[in-house]
Amino acid sequence: NPLATEAGLKVLREGGSAIDAAVAVQAVLGLVEPQSSGLGGGAFMVYLDARTGKVTAYDGRETAPAAASADMFLGEDGKPMPFVTALLSGRATGVPGAVAMLAMAHKDHGALPWSRLFGDAERLATEGFIISPRLAGMISGPFPQAGTADSKRYFTKADGTRMVAGDRLANPDYAATVRRLAAEGPGALYEGPIAQALVARPDDGANPGAMTLADIKAYRPTKR
Repeated sequence: NPLATEAGLKVLREGGSAIDAAVAVQAVLGLVEPQSSGLGGGAFMVYLDARTGKVTAYDGRETAPAAASADMFLGEDGKPMPFVTALLSGRATGVPGAVAMLAMAHKDHGALPWSRLFGDAERLATEGFIISPRLAGMISGPFPQAGTADSKRYFTKADGTRMVAGDRLANPDYAATVRRLAAEGPGALYEGPIAQALVARPDDGANPGAMTLADIKAYRPTKR
């Protein structure tokens, strides 16, 4: 997405490292391409140090809650849930790792303060961004996630129609989230009100998840 690309280029122009730019890019992508990327998801990063040739893999993939079990995707009849039912259930939610992974990489290779990497994401969320053709296709396409109550609420205009490419969409809640992340550091996602919200949402529905605050607080990315 060009908005995310520009956020990364801006960081580089200000003297930031590639890792600094990656944090800024991810923060914007979570806003402008939410169907593919987000602060509540997981990620891998492969980092090449051009001076030494050393390659480091950062693993920030989601992990299963401690209460996950072998039969968690079986229905009351003992048979596997239909795929879409399982996909949209709270049971399919993993403990998010992208932010913790980015913070680990930033600690190793960052040049600018973490607090300076979320400005574009906060601004675009506050002012609104123009929906891209790709996002518009996801909003109106035959995808199970597009039919959820959360998606309908977020992507429906005041006149009751779904948003299309070229529409402007603001997200003040996302602005508040990245503002808190910038000010308090990555720990803001893993403890406090954001963590509480992450636990509460998958627990609300017909097939609730088992993720707890302890799961979120205990998450650790790995480096290889």
